[in-house]
Amino acid sequence: MKRVMASLLICLLLTGCWDQLQLKKLLFVDVIGVDYEGDSKQLKVSYVISSLQNANQGGGNPNNIFLESTGDNIYDAVSKTNKEFPGVLSVLETRLFLISTRFAKDQPLNYLNITSQFIANPLYGYLAIYDGDLSKLLDKKKIKDQTLSEFLVGLLEEDKEKGKIPSHKLVHFILDGARFNNDFALNRFEPYENGVRLAGTALFREGKYTGVNLNDEDTQFAILLDGTSGKNQLIVGKLEGKNYSALVQSAHRDFHINEKDKRLHDIEISLNLDLKLIEAGHESKKHTKDILAELEKQIAADITTKVSNVIATLQKTNCDYLQLGHEVSAYQPKLFIGMEWWREQYPKIPITPKVKVKILNTGILD
Repeated sequence: MKRVMASLLICLLLTGCWDQLQLKKLLFVDVIGVDYEGDSKQLKVSYVISSLQNANQGGGNPNNIFLESTGDNIYDAVSKTNKEFPGVLSVLETRLFLISTRFAKDQPLNYLNITSQFIANPLYGYLAIYDGDLSKLLDKKKIKDQTLSEFLVGLLEEDKEKGKIPSHKLVHFILDGARFNNDFALNRFEPYENGVRLAGTALFREGKYTGVNLNDEDTQFAILLDGTSGKNQLIVGKLEGKNYSALVQSAHRDFHINEKDKRLHDIEISLNLDLKLIEAGHESKKHTKDILAELEKQIAADITTKVSNVIATLQKTNCDYLQLGHEVSAYQPKLFIGMEWWREQYPKIPITPKVKVKILNTGILD
């Protein structure tokens, strides 16, 4: 019996050594960038590979390796890299797909769909757009004492936790069969000083980048209109020329589709916000019921103006980010005549936001 147990133990140890040798050959790709090569339709695929310098039992120094290859598609580019560079690219742990604005204007999801065919597919990586030279960005080793990959993903993770940006991962676009039309917004990076920063979202219509962007504040209100809970989002503005700030405790959005003479007349979007007031915008620290009621009215009016501007931008761009066409076709099918009709009518339909604010706790009462 002891001999059998000893034999099994030796086999396990040998298997572990074999696995360790295989792991050393793997190149774990953290970020994948996709652009066109020059003026051609060949894809230029960039890889940011995470590695450890001076690795030891206690850890090592994190580092990024930058590689680039071209191909007819992503699969082809990866295959070429595997032939030209020692080691095997592994995309199982890829955390971010970053596409250029030029590539984004040409049905990028049609090219990215092929990632689902990888044996170890990276579908849970974030998808974002970069408005700059993608190769130049991804070739950076570090930004602000962080590896490039940690910095980029860190920006997304932090703002996602704050509820300030949409949480878009590649799987949402490839496997989301419920999406009525292919209009959406991607988180947008732009060059900033010696590095990069998040700068709102880029609007897509029918899977193509429109070239129109929402800034940070517009993005915040767009995702509230899209139905996010908004928990702990910070809203700032001005009341009578003085600043106010409030934390969202909860948000509830609903659509009201109105008809007239058996035709779609208008759409009302109700947005109810429970807020914790941090800064009131005036000198008094004592809030009576009348003062709070007036504050709620003024803040609702300020937010209504901002939300109306977001809706106007979406309609002007003919980007149905809120999927209102789906709402009409699902709940008022007799009013919905077809997608071509919706594309023509959507920019013209009166869409009115109705914002209600309730202050739960000012946080500045005596």
